[in-house]
Amino acid sequence: MSDFDGFPRAALQFLAELRANNNRAWFHENRGRAEEFLLAPARELVTAVGERLRAKRPGIVADPRTDRSIYRLNRDTRFSRDKTPYKTHLAVWWWEGVEGRLECPGFYFHLSPDSLGLSFGCYRFSERGLAGWRTALSDKRTASRFRILMRDLEKNGHQAAEPELKRIPAGLSLEQPLAPWLRHKGLYTWREDFPPPPEIFAPGAADFIYRRFEAGLALHGWLVKALGGLKTES
Repeated sequence: MSDFDGFPRAALQFLAELRANNNRAWFHENRGRAEEFLLAPARELVTAVGERLRAKRPGIVADPRTDRSIYRLNRDTRFSRDKTPYKTHLAVWWWEGVEGRLECPGFYFHLSPDSLGLSFGCYRFSERGLAGWRTALSDKRTASRFRILMRDLEKNGHQAAEPELKRIPAGLSLEQPLAPWLRHKGLYTWREDFPPPPEIFAPGAADFIYRRFEAGLALHGWLVKALGGLKTES
C-alpha cells in the first residue's frame, strides 16, 4: 500500500487565509502554497486511500487529477449569486461505476479550516439509478438489508442527508418505515469532526481515513447493486 504522511498543518492556515482573501489577485500570489500544502498532498491521498478501497471494491476509481478525484478550487459562479471565485475547502471523491462520477456511489473527503467531513453514498441518482433505488426499496429482502445498514450507521454517528423531495412522488407507495426514503433523489451519509482530527496531519493518515470509510463499505455495495449497471456488484 502507498504511504501518505498526512497534510501539513499549513493546509489549514492556507484555507483560512483564502477565506479571508477570496480574490484572484491573492490566489495568484499564493498559488504555489495551494500546490504545496493542498494539491500535492491530495494527490498522494487519492492514491493511498484508493488502494485501500480497491482491496475491497476493485472497481473504485481513484484518479489523482483535478476534476476527477480532486475537485478544482475554482468555483463556477455563472449561475450563483455568490461570486467569490474560490472554494475555501479541499474536496476529494472516490467512486465506482459508469455513470457520471456524481451519479455513482463513492466516498468523499472534505477539509475546511474548521472541520473534516467524511461521507459515503451517492450524491444524486441518475434516471436509471433512481428507478433502481425505488425498485430495491420495494423488495422485502433488499429493503430489509438497507434498513439494517442505515440503523447501524446512525448508531455510529453517520447521519443521512435530508431528502430532496417534500412529498413521496405520486404513484409510489411503501409501508412505513421505508416510505420516507422515496423522497430521496440521492442517498449519502455525513460525519464531521470539529476541528480536523490530528490523525490527518500525521503518518498513518490514509489508514485513519480508510477506517472511517470502511464503515460505509456495506452501504456502498448495496447501492452499487441497487442502482444497477455499474462495474461491480456485492
